[in-house]
Amino acid sequence: MNDTSPLDMGPNPTTLLLVRHAETNDNVVLRLSGWTDADLSARGEAQVELVADHVNRAHGHTAAIYSSPLVRARRTAEAIGALTGHEPILLDDLREMYFGEMDGRPFEELRTAYADLLAGDEDAERDDFVWPSGESRSGFSERVRRVVDRIAQAHPGQAVTVVTHGGVIAVFLTILHGESAARWRKWVVPNASLTEIAWDPATEIGQVLRHGDAAHLAALTAEETGSRP
Repeated sequence: MNDTSPLDMGPNPTTLLLVRHAETNDNVVLRLSGWTDADLSARGEAQVELVADHVNRAHGHTAAIYSSPLVRARRTAEAIGALTGHEPILLDDLREMYFGEMDGRPFEELRTAYADLLAGDEDAERDDFVWPSGESRSGFSERVRRVVDRIAQAHPGQAVTVVTHGGVIAVFLTILHGESAARWRKWVVPNASLTEIAWDPATEIGQVLRHGDAAHLAALTAEETGSRP
């Protein structure tokens, strides 16, 4: 269950290209988005084009594309699939964590009206934290492990693309490193970034090949910088 040498894995690990969805309007206004659907922002639309082109050129050999059914992930996956020739396979277990009654609320509201809850969420030692009517950290971690194993078992020795959410990718990294799910915040996963992992579901051993890579978005960043007064 740790980041280790490929020699410790079985003979047919699956290479998982984990793609975080492009930026949404909720990301821009700092809203807590779990299962709440959010449209892509203008910047997100541009990110979709860049990440789709990059995945097609560098990873067009992918055996399949899996995606969360939430709009922000599905739109990103569909753009990639349009170039690689794959119809995204939608899996509910690839959805972001469910934040219950707080899902969809602005962070500013959480800071002022629900400060204790927000502090509990941000506490890296609180394995037992649960948002009201929401998903537990342990339940979320188990869901992520289950869906990753399901995908890897279906594609031994192959490379697959998985379009999902920042929380899913970060929690999988805690699983891979044998860490508590409460420490997921240490793993920064930018919008439309790529995290590539070799994973053997039989041994539950994996290796991070790259994490949070957003180099393919450099043209967009340069364009934005150049447009500033």
